[in-house]
Amino acid sequence: MRVFSLSLKALFLFAFLLFSPFPAKAQILEKNSTNQGTNKTFSYTIQSSYGVNTSANASPNLRVDTEAVLNLDKGSYVTNKSGAVGGNTSAVFTATPNGANISLTGITADNKFLIDTGTKFRAALQTTDLDGQPSVGNASASATHSLTVSVTNAESSFSNYLRSNFAGAQ
Repeated sequence: MRVFSLSLKALFLFAFLLFSPFPAKAQILEKNSTNQGTNKTFSYTIQSSYGVNTSANASPNLRVDTEAVLNLDKGSYVTNKSGAVGGNTSAVFTATPNGANISLTGITADNKFLIDTGTKFRAALQTTDLDGQPSVGNASASATHSLTVSVTNAESSFSNYLRSNFAGAQ
């Protein structure tokens, strides 16, 4: 019988603490969260162009006549590729005290421009007035080709830290 009364005393003590008018204090809870990551970006651009250019600079007593006509054959093509069948593409950046170098693997530009019939380049200067002034000038007509490879390598990282403290309620 004594065991029952001890258990009954424990039940009364628990009920008293549960419904007590005295304030209760919670324990301090602390939570830390950390997020970290890295973002790496590699991009490349290959630009190929082929065209014509005429230019002239002449004194007023010269007549300038320039012409540039470019006809490309049907077999001409521009092909830019990244990676082989196995996907072997890479770029190795090397920083030096005087700049930076890049070594590209698996990035190719294959351009074939075949000039067709009817293509012509002409530049002429002709005196217009014999005014006693010197005739000075230059003129040109030409084909132009440019191939530009631009490579961008960027790396960014981030860290987020969150620390929360809960002191408890009164």
